[in-house]
Amino acid sequence: MKSRMKNILTVIAILGITIGILFPGNATAQNDYYFPEVSETEFDEQIPSPAQFLGYDIGTHYTRHDRIVAYLKELAGISDKASFQIIGETYEKRPQVVLTVTSSENHSNIENIREEHLTLLDPEVPVLDPEEGKSIVALNYSVHGDETSSGEAAMLTAYYLIANQSEETQKFLDESVIHIDPAQNPDGRDRAAHWHNSFKSFPPVADPADAEHNQAWPEGRTNHFLHDLNRDWFAVTQQESENRVDFYHQWYPNVQIDFHEMGTNSTYYLEPTKPVRTWNPIIPKYHYEVMNPLLAEYQTDALDDLGALYWTKEIFDNISPIYGSTYPDIQGGVGVTFEVGSSRGLVQESDAGEVTFRSTILKHLHTGIATVRAAVNEKQKLFEYQKDFFRSALEEASSQPTKAYVFGDEDDPSLTHKFLDLMLKHRLDVYEVDSDIEQNGKRFEAGNSYMVPTDQIHYRVIHDIFEANTSFPDSVFYDITGWSLVHGYGIQYEELESDSYRNFQGDQITKLPERNGTVKGGSSDYAYLLKWSDYNASPALYEMLESDLTVRVAHKPFTASITSNNKEEFGYGSIVVSVREQDMSPNELYQKLRSVANAHNVTFYSVDTGMTPSGIDLGSTNIEPIEKPEVAMVVGEGTSTYEVGEAWFLLNMHVGMEVTKIRSQQFPRTDLQRYNTIVLVDGDYSDWNENAVDKLQRWVQAGGVLITNEDASEWTIEKELVSEDLVKRFPEDTTESKERYDYEEQADRWRADTIPGTILEADIDPSNPIAFGVPDRRQLFIKNSKFFLKQSKNPYGTVAQYIEEPFVGGHINEENLQKVSGTSAIVARSEGQGKVILFADAPNFRSYWHTTSRLFLNAIFFGQNLSL
Repeated sequence: MKSRMKNILTVIAILGITIGILFPGNATAQNDYYFPEVSETEFDEQIPSPAQFLGYDIGTHYTRHDRIVAYLKELAGISDKASFQIIGETYEKRPQVVLTVTSSENHSNIENIREEHLTLLDPEVPVLDPEEGKSIVALNYSVHGDETSSGEAAMLTAYYLIANQSEETQKFLDESVIHIDPAQNPDGRDRAAHWHNSFKSFPPVADPADAEHNQAWPEGRTNHFLHDLNRDWFAVTQQESENRVDFYHQWYPNVQIDFHEMGTNSTYYLEPTKPVRTWNPIIPKYHYEVMNPLLAEYQTDALDDLGALYWTKEIFDNISPIYGSTYPDIQGGVGVTFEVGSSRGLVQESDAGEVTFRSTILKHLHTGIATVRAAVNEKQKLFEYQKDFFRSALEEASSQPTKAYVFGDEDDPSLTHKFLDLMLKHRLDVYEVDSDIEQNGKRFEAGNSYMVPTDQIHYRVIHDIFEANTSFPDSVFYDITGWSLVHGYGIQYEELESDSYRNFQGDQITKLPERNGTVKGGSSDYAYLLKWSDYNASPALYEMLESDLTVRVAHKPFTASITSNNKEEFGYGSIVVSVREQDMSPNELYQKLRSVANAHNVTFYSVDTGMTPSGIDLGSTNIEPIEKPEVAMVVGEGTSTYEVGEAWFLLNMHVGMEVTKIRSQQFPRTDLQRYNTIVLVDGDYSDWNENAVDKLQRWVQAGGVLITNEDASEWTIEKELVSEDLVKRFPEDTTESKERYDYEEQADRWRADTIPGTILEADIDPSNPIAFGVPDRRQLFIKNSKFFLKQSKNPYGTVAQYIEEPFVGGHINEENLQKVSGTSAIVARSEGQGKVILFADAPNFRSYWHTTSRLFLNAIFFGQNLSL
């Protein structure tokens, strides 16, 4: 009887849902839930609600990105209060869109409004009159694709602002311009929406164990290349980020909100963050002490009206400028993070009862509207703050000893160019260096170097790009503490502390200069050379190997005569292409190398003799043939999503290399003979049985190159795939007397003991093939784990070792600093005919730590050439 009744109720539930789909348009019922205090007569009937347009109530189904886009386009087509634009597209060809909502009068004058707003960036111009100027508000949703409630809230927010005809809403539109980005990560959002919709039940299942609430790897958080777009505002490595940052700089919003989700057992988080210890020291304290709390008054009022619990001043921080909620802080705006306890499905049990998808949408909807209310009511303070921010930036710059930064490297024009591109994306004033500069033993040549004066309104951005913070008011952090981008690029740079820098300052760079590859010396009947110090040498090499050219790598430096009057130095890792070793005519080879040079903007050097003025000759046994890498990478459950994505992105988008992604469960059944290189990123490989481990070991012994990092390195050592114990372990305190701490300190003490993205210096052996192309022995690594590698017993096997005092920037406690000192960053080991290359940390960290990603590429290309 009980079972029969349950079946009847199930049928009734399904019929109810079906009726809702067949007869959509009951906007009243949905509006009663999402806008409980608003009379239905206040909504313009000509404006379709999301439910009317989509055919289902918001919160009963996960809306695909294309349907969100279609709804926003519909609003813009119907109403003169909205305009729709595509600001770019994702790697999976989904559009990135923004709906701009303001009054029809403002829309007709939108470009003038934008230009007037930008006068707030000019300290010499009076502050914008709040009677004339408009608050600029950016509401950005779903940067983490599986934090999906915000994308639904975006549609409801747009509907409310356009359809609601109350006096207050009309004031919003008259006095502000509101940009709604409904999905900053469309690819991830659709991945999550498809999962939740695929496992949706009728009626919904609230059990946290249900498949609906537990996405399979890689989940929907990340973009196509599995990058966390919320941590990419500063580094701008991904296509979506580039489009977002470009749009940001068109407007410089006064307020930008980033909508997120957190654990189901949490309530709602909003700022302010914890005082002092979570603040970026370069940002005026006024921002944190006054502006964040000012907006929070409106936002907490909205949550109080809903009876929703919330919290502030815990866990999250504003230390680094890498997020969508902190990048505005370094641009004179007020950025805010909202986090709602997630249902991760239509309904899920929590410690305090069931959390519904609808309830999470409701909270984001009302805090978003409250933000617009705050931006309009506090317009004058926002304008004054933004004006003062840029004025004080100039004052701060003038008080600092550094007057300019110069960067550039003749031997690595590609990375120089890439770094210049990043400067321009952040709208920094950059100038050519028009005469050579010698500074601290470094040479910056005119035509290959650039200058960034600090005396500009974006001084704070410049500071955080070039300066590594070394002191913090606390030791508890949510994410990385070493975010200075110049250290990640490894680009040659120096500080200039005299105003005489102006003597070297040439024209301002207004757009990225075009680069052209070349073959210096023209066609040769003997050989061509390529310097490995150029970051783009790796994609050039791969294209040559893909074209079946015979290519060699130099294990020792030499000097070559390019012309009778011109000699060039070629360092470790230089590439040698002998004409007579190719299966094509000299002219065909020349044309091929010209094509490669143009495609990758590199320079080949033509030589007509194998005899060199100094160093090894071109026929030396120290110039070895390179085998084309055939790379497989293990992905899937247990592996780090981020680190898979970082390696995949580097090999695909930088090198142009095919990399086979083998799922972890599939790996034991995979024929490994077609690969000569296998990558194991950080992860848990304990599910592999003995046969799988033996199979991998036999593959290495037969000549394969195994590249691992972090936990995968530890697993490799524990499974004896390398024949020595390389894990550095530290004795536990065995004294009977133990410290006693207060219970509430547990979480903070755990976080304080982590290594939160700290910049450390290592000594690297530039003659080792894994280090080919590095400019000197001093190399900077970013450490984000507590895995420590011992020095290899083989005196030639430690590629990079942390120096005795390795700290450069970020935070690390004294105990961890002592532990990491003297440990290895990279160890290489021969095993049978093969090689194992162990990285202690992530070499491709967030796709901007190029100092170590080039070492990872060396492991890919030259691992087979190691002789240990």
